[in-house]
Amino acid sequence: MWPLVSALLWPAAFAMGIVLGMFGAGGGMLTVPLLIYLAHVPIKAAVAMSLWVVALVSLAALAQQRAWHCLQPRLLLVFGLTGVAGSVTGSTLAPYLPERLQLGLFAALTLLVAWWLNKLELSNRVSVFRFIPASITGFAIGALTGIVGVGGGFLLVPALIYLGIGHFPTAVAHSLLLVCFNALAGGITYLNTESFSLPLTLILAALAAVGSTVGGFLLKRLPSTQLQRGFNIMLVLLGSFMLWRAIAT
Repeated sequence: MWPLVSALLWPAAFAMGIVLGMFGAGGGMLTVPLLIYLAHVPIKAAVAMSLWVVALVSLAALAQQRAWHCLQPRLLLVFGLTGVAGSVTGSTLAPYLPERLQLGLFAALTLLVAWWLNKLELSNRVSVFRFIPASITGFAIGALTGIVGVGGGFLLVPALIYLGIGHFPTAVAHSLLLVCFNALAGGITYLNTESFSLPLTLILAALAAVGSTVGGFLLKRLPSTQLQRGFNIMLVLLGSFMLWRAIAT
């Protein structure tokens, strides 16, 4: 496989790290296509490798940003438990849904979240979370993740802002930790079912980790309004691409 690896994969991995470190989302959605189209990795192996890359890069970004100072353990626990329950529910329903419907749902949801996030106002304050809205939101994100089959990082940041974490970097920190746990759990599951290149995985994770350092630097330096606008642009591009795939399928 190594001779077939495109030279574009290395800068692309670095760029993916920047996106993940700056927005706390987008790692899995970017890594899987990179591995499939630039490294010519089979899709199942690409998913397994992506989970480990995202888990390692998210952990590196958390350490670089010293995120543990601003985390709310109870909020993370509620999101984690309800997200797992929702993911199991969504994964159970997913086999009964046509692929085009799944892609269309993902596209519509992404564009809706982009519009919704544009309406949310950042307060630069972190409020104490509300248990019932957090539980419902966590379950819904988990269910959608199970149905669509991708990570929920792009949904977590807007949801956390809605729940009272109006400081964008703090919302990103919570998202990074949740993404790290979810990806790690999925990666461990794949160890017994799918073989993949460990050296390539570690090299990609190292390059992306360096990129996440740049992303963390930009996260602390750029105004929250610009970060929110950049996140919206990423959602619109992602939603438009998935909508095109749903139509073209």
